[in-house]
Amino acid sequence: MMLIATTVVASVLFASITSAAGASAASSPAIPPMIVTVTLAANVSPSLVRSILAEADAIWRPSGVTFVWQSAAPLATAAHLRETGPYVPDTLYVVIGENQGVGHDGRRPLGWIVFDAVATPDQQIYLSHANALAMMEDARGVVGIVGQMPLMQRETLLARAMGRALAHELGHYLLASKTHTQRGLMKPVMTAVELFMPDASGFRIDPAQRRAVAARLRGEAMVASR
Repeated sequence: MMLIATTVVASVLFASITSAAGASAASSPAIPPMIVTVTLAANVSPSLVRSILAEADAIWRPSGVTFVWQSAAPLATAAHLRETGPYVPDTLYVVIGENQGVGHDGRRPLGWIVFDAVATPDQQIYLSHANALAMMEDARGVVGIVGQMPLMQRETLLARAMGRALAHELGHYLLASKTHTQRGLMKPVMTAVELFMPDASGFRIDPAQRRAVAARLRGEAMVASR
């Protein structure tokens, strides 16, 4: 779970989205693409969703990991999305909605994924548009006054934060691990500067993580890490 210091508000709606990430960095043999089905619980613009997915793509692309994003019917329930059988590393659902989740130490989560008792991840990531919008409202010292922003600027900032949070949760899923690291993509808490500013260098994926994800997606390692 990626945490943020904030409060909440908002909603989302999706129109149709299909995209594949660009060419991967050197990796042999090739890593199979990961299929991700995206569904939205309420009213968000298709352009924002495209930008969120593009941000997550850009973070993972240097590791050779690519995604095929496909849309699902709106208002799909969590219970329905979880009816996917055993853990399959290359198949995942992402829900973008207004749920606030459960935070820690006064922080609200931007996104989360549930693990069972033996550290196997659920095949669903939840991304909170509500919390992202609230965090942006609270980060005036970093982003300015949201109410005075043109729509494009507001969507650009939201997409950065939500896309980076999505990339983080994808890391938990792809690594099949709850573990956080002291730095890089899997750091547990990100500041408003790290989430909203153009520089994404703080979201690096280290070589060991790259190897673990590549092996898992190739079917070479199916045992969850702790």
